[in-house]
Amino acid sequence: MTTAAVVSSFNPAEGLLDTCRAVREQVEVVVVVDDGSTKDVSAVLGQCRAAGYEVIELGTNRGIAHALNRGIERALAGGADHVLTLDQDTVLSDGYLRRMSEHLELARSLGLDRTILATSTINGEVAPFWHAERGLTLAFEPIQSGMLLPREVLEHVGLFEEELFIDCVETEFYLRARAKGVHSLITPGTDIEHGFGSPTTWVPPRPLRLVLGSGRGGFTFTEDAPFRHYYIARNRAIMYARYWRTEPLWCMVSVAKDVLSRGRAMLFGTERMARTYLTVRGFWGAARGERGKVPGAVLRRAAVLSRSRS
Repeated sequence: MTTAAVVSSFNPAEGLLDTCRAVREQVEVVVVVDDGSTKDVSAVLGQCRAAGYEVIELGTNRGIAHALNRGIERALAGGADHVLTLDQDTVLSDGYLRRMSEHLELARSLGLDRTILATSTINGEVAPFWHAERGLTLAFEPIQSGMLLPREVLEHVGLFEEELFIDCVETEFYLRARAKGVHSLITPGTDIEHGFGSPTTWVPPRPLRLVLGSGRGGFTFTEDAPFRHYYIARNRAIMYARYWRTEPLWCMVSVAKDVLSRGRAMLFGTERMARTYLTVRGFWGAARGERGKVPGAVLRRAAVLSRSRS
């Protein structure tokens, strides 16, 4: 099969080259799509071109869905049978695509003609999985980075929803694909190295520390950039409104996971007031029908709250 990798980038660092090198050994074509970077990234993109990767520079920042779609269109127009989507900070394990190709053939031999393939581990940890279909493990909610999309699936389901801008872009695609009879499969033996936010540590008050047994080190967890709370809350709310009737179990589990991860950041993370405001504003934005980029006034208000005591 002919596979093209589409790598989305925004203000990329030198790590973009590591991502491209790792995937170039496994695919025929690498397409880098820069989503209107606001910094001077000409040196990094120039090195990508010099290495033989195709580079598309978008004039304005319109979100990861828009960037991926432009790359996918270019890949399909160039004759690719499959598209592998990647973030700029994702590095594939050796033999990643080979294992996916083998799993794709296995799925087809079992009668699963339209499938999306996702990684089995992320940074060495097991990716969320669902139940099984004909003995093959289904992904609960595959992340976009490291996802293999066959041409027939893209033609059947369509491209990513650009109005979501970022966050939940792959979730919407996954749920829309499920509604159209497409299965998302975990691919055994595949792993990606992928960045997830920034680590932060919460040290509880001493009496509570004694009860929880945290010692002096406290509890360390990962938190997203505050502005993403707006997108996550807004776009999750959109997904729940669309799919609570047809995907009730998925919605309930997703709500529980989000309460844990976002709630933890709002209670114990940095810039807590801004995070709480952006989350509430995201839900309100979904109710108002907001789409696309977060309103500038919302970011300005969040910035004021970030400077306040949190």
